[in-house]
Amino acid sequence: MIRLDRTSTEPLHQQLYRQIRDELRSGSFSDGASRLPSSRALAVELGISRLTVNFAFSKLHAEGYLRSKAKSGTFVAHPLPETFLSPIKLSTARIGRGGSEICPAAKRPSRIADRVVELRDQRVGNQFDLGRTAAGPGISLVPSIPAVDEFPVAVWERLRAQVLARKGAHLLRYASHLGDPDLRKAIAAYLCDFRAVRCDPEQIVIAAGMQQAMLITAMAVMNPGEIAWVEDPGYLQARRAFILAGAEVVHKPLDNEGLMITRARRDPLPKLIYIAPSHQYPLGITMSFQRRQTLLDFARAHDALIFEDDYDSEFRFVGPPLPSLQGLDNSGRVIYAGTMSKILFPSLRLGYIVAPEGLVDAMAKIRNAIDQHSSPIDQATLARFITEGFFLSHIKRMRTIYAQRRDFFVEQFNALLRDRFTLQVPDAGLNMVAWLKREEDFPTVRRITLEIGIGPVPLPLVCIQAKLKPAFIFGFAAWTPAQIRESLVKLASALKAKGV
Repeated sequence: MIRLDRTSTEPLHQQLYRQIRDELRSGSFSDGASRLPSSRALAVELGISRLTVNFAFSKLHAEGYLRSKAKSGTFVAHPLPETFLSPIKLSTARIGRGGSEICPAAKRPSRIADRVVELRDQRVGNQFDLGRTAAGPGISLVPSIPAVDEFPVAVWERLRAQVLARKGAHLLRYASHLGDPDLRKAIAAYLCDFRAVRCDPEQIVIAAGMQQAMLITAMAVMNPGEIAWVEDPGYLQARRAFILAGAEVVHKPLDNEGLMITRARRDPLPKLIYIAPSHQYPLGITMSFQRRQTLLDFARAHDALIFEDDYDSEFRFVGPPLPSLQGLDNSGRVIYAGTMSKILFPSLRLGYIVAPEGLVDAMAKIRNAIDQHSSPIDQATLARFITEGFFLSHIKRMRTIYAQRRDFFVEQFNALLRDRFTLQVPDAGLNMVAWLKREEDFPTVRRITLEIGIGPVPLPLVCIQAKLKPAFIFGFAAWTPAQIRESLVKLASALKAKGV
């Protein structure tokens, strides 16, 4: 039932194409044997030129709706393109011999690797994923989110334009697996001067953030089934990375000095020990000097390596930043790693590994196998950002802003919520833990925070075996004082309304 409107601005061949296509989509032709009239016959029937019909047919051929048979004519294609573009329903799947479905796209994959199964964890749900990724519209007080709105975008874009103008097409090609030489040199100088890390640029491997740094390290130094110690509670992405590399993860408890090194005599020894000694997530513990020495002695005695995660040590508010554990190491046992996610902005996806000299080549091979390298343009821009002094000035400025927001958060939280929580104020970092005074209130408080758009992470979500009192991890860094107060007032009011 083709009806052409000769008064329309739409060309006749387009009208014909569209109406035939819609007829095919409606299911009027479905068996693959339906033959269309010849272009000559259709032209005579509609009173249009044969060229107009051929234009419409050629477009339908190109899009997969029609097929031609030599000396036989033009037929409806089977299946139609929509078959590949629409979800396949199990109820309409074709059935093969023995009653099995021949619709692989409609079924769950028949095999999932063991490493993926091991990544499943009931503690990692939507609320935790929200806390680790973004503070969306209306969501506040999410932990580990930096104040990206304070980043000097104009400076970054100017430096980016300069490196593109100077290096041009060179930055558009494949790059070194180790990273941009200028960036490695700039990072090594910064770490030596401000983090007491002992390294040369040749020991730096640029990675796509801390998680990739952990994965590269584990794959470079561990065989499947070997033991990795991780903090509990702790950064769950470390556990995920080590499991993905085939390690057997052992969860180690913490005391007020950091990771506890004690073990039963028959327990297998670790190959790799993961720690964040300057500022442990989420409890904010700073590892004592004595515990650091004990850990280094243990690693030397048992041929273990230590992965030092130094993710936000720049933001210490009581006293100067603490020196790295790697700077105390005289035996090449510490693999040091840092990230730009908290200092600059998370979507940059740039971090670095300081590897003992004997491991650099192995890590470069792993990096090459994973994704070859990070963006050369971003690396070159970051190198200029560091060498021209913008990096240090940004850290200094953000430390001041975060200190002010931290103090304001503590003041307002205690004024509004001290009856329900005990706030633990760490010396560093972008998060705080608030312990519930009445443990039985935990389910209600968690439900309320989800309902009103306040995004603290429940502490049990980052515990694997640790049995700690109920608490919530609050972030303060990404919000202005006005936003912090508004959020805390909203939380206090909601708790009061629910009788908590």
